[in-house]
This record gives sequence, C-alpha cells and structure tokens, in this order.
Amino acid sequence: WGSAFDRITTFGAASFEHIGGTLVFNHGRQHYEGWGDPGHSLTVRGFAPGSGGPHLFQVLAGNGAGPIETGITCGVKRLQVIAESSGSIVAEGYVFMPHLGDWAEWRNSSFVSATLDASETYRIGIDDDLRSINMSGFEHYTRYTAGSGGNAPFGRVNIAELKVLRLVP
Repeated sequence: WGSAFDRITTFGAASFEHIGGTLVFNHGRQHYEGWGDPGHSLTVRGFAPGSGGPHLFQVLAGNGAGPIETGITCGVKRLQVIAESSGSIVAEGYVFMPHLGDWAEWRNSSFVSATLDASETYRIGIDDDLRSINMSGFEHYTRYTAGSGGNAPFGRVNIAELKVLRLVP
C-alpha cells in the first residue's frame, strides 16, 4: 500500500452523509451506531482517485450482534461506486461484516472492486437492497434468540470508516 500507506484513502464516519443511525464516539472509535436498517444509507461524495486503474473498497466495522461462531446476523450491505459526472454505476457489490462477539471489536469487511478513471469524481454509497440480507431474514431463523435477531430481520452494524485501496502504484 506504499511506504507511507499513500495508496489508501480513508474516510472517517464524520465525513459520511447519512440516513439513519447516530454518529457517536464509543467502543474506541467514532462511528454510526444503530445503523443498517432498511432505508439507512451512508454516502461519501467527491472522491477523486488521483490515479486510475483497479481499486478496492471496504469498510471498518463492528458487529457485536452475536458470538463469533454464529452468523445469523452477519452484516451484509451493498456498496456502489457511482461516477458523479454521469450518475452511472461503475461498480456494485456486497461487503460482509461477520460477528465479532463484542461491539468494541473492529475489523475490515470484505472488498468490492472497481476500475476508476483518474479524471472522474465518484460517489460511494453503502445501503441495503433486496439481496443484502443475512440469515435473520429467513423464516427458518425466526425463533433465533442467541443474541440480536428474533421476530424481524436484524442487519445493524457499526461503521467507522470507508477505505479505498489503490492496487497499482
């Protein structure tokens, strides 16, 4: 990622436009808590990559909704990269944030990849769609009671950062 990690761009929670959740500082980080219900979103606007080519996107998240040996309420969110000049979706995928057993634990999510143009600016959005559902949304797990979950799907996670990682120097 470069000698001074110069190929990583990080956006902290305070820089997100948000719908839903509350910006707080607890569990050792500033983040959106109570975030991740249907209709909630986090957005970063005006990202200029500085260099074109392949990039990876991921979030730093906490998911204390259950113990690490289960996954019923694993965080599953859609991440979109949108060219601001045209409004076209450049990349779309899902980031997964498994249980960590404690809301004070923080880990990086899985990646979404995109090929970016150095002359473009991008909007990066994180939200739900019909496919970003975990096992708590399935009838089989309606009676799940080992942590969060139960009579309705549970998709909340705490998100502290969005990271953009440039793959080539």
